[in-house]
Amino acid sequence: MVHILLLILKAIGILILVLLGLVLAVVCLVLFVPVCYEAGGSWKDKPAGKGKISWLFGAVSLSAGYDGDESGLTAGVRLFGQKLWEMGEEKETPKAPRPLDEETLRGTDTERKEPEDRKKPEEKETALWEENQQPRPEPEDKRHTEHKKKDVFGRIKVFLEKLKFSFQSFCDKLKNMQNIAEEKKAWLEDEENQASLKLLWKQTGRFLRHVCPRGGKGSVTFGFEEPYLTGQVLSASALIYSFFEGNLEICPVFDDTVFEAEGSFKGRIRAGYLLWLGLGILRDGHTRRMLFGFLKGSAV
Repeated sequence: MVHILLLILKAIGILILVLLGLVLAVVCLVLFVPVCYEAGGSWKDKPAGKGKISWLFGAVSLSAGYDGDESGLTAGVRLFGQKLWEMGEEKETPKAPRPLDEETLRGTDTERKEPEDRKKPEEKETALWEENQQPRPEPEDKRHTEHKKKDVFGRIKVFLEKLKFSFQSFCDKLKNMQNIAEEKKAWLEDEENQASLKLLWKQTGRFLRHVCPRGGKGSVTFGFEEPYLTGQVLSASALIYSFFEGNLEICPVFDDTVFEAEGSFKGRIRAGYLLWLGLGILRDGHTRRMLFGFLKGSAV
């Protein structure tokens, strides 16, 4: 009896360990297997592009594309290479107009040839009846003009009172803004708040470096009829050219109005790294209280 009970407990223990192993494997896959994304597009008279998001080495993928036409939008979801959902491939053929019968054609012809003289006297009678029913305007009286003058003076008085009230409220708002500015200055000068802001700035920079594309290339060809304007745009684009590490090619055209662009990029996002960044913020007590207080204030 004891031997059978031990075998049952052993089987239950093995089953629990297997389930825990599966849960641990799923958690590790979610945290450490990255979500990869890639996209590409071009602009030559019409915009066109395509993108794809995949996870677990392409086992789960979501793709979408646009070829420049209204009916050219495509999208699809695949699981282990099998189509779960797809849009855009099957296009409905336009239905041909149904031919009209002879009876319907005869009916439309008779309706078109119907004389309009029968409706005219009825319309005239209704118009005369409406004119007789409308009340005639009464002549204005002197008392009415005096009443209007008093009404104008009353409106001017009310307008001046409103103007005075709005000026007082504007002065009160300026005082409140000055008090708020002093409170913000004192809050920024606090050492704990400065340390929390530095931590948030640091973690935000890490987040952006992780999420931004890791590779890509592209080319832009542009030009205007005025060479001076083309030169100004070229000098402005030099500010962002250094961020692409030579993967972006800019081709100016100084004698024609042109704009063409094409490019592609790809990157990956790992959930474990994002979780580590979030825990790094929440470990600091002052930063955690500051964030929760800000969220409560915005919710209210």
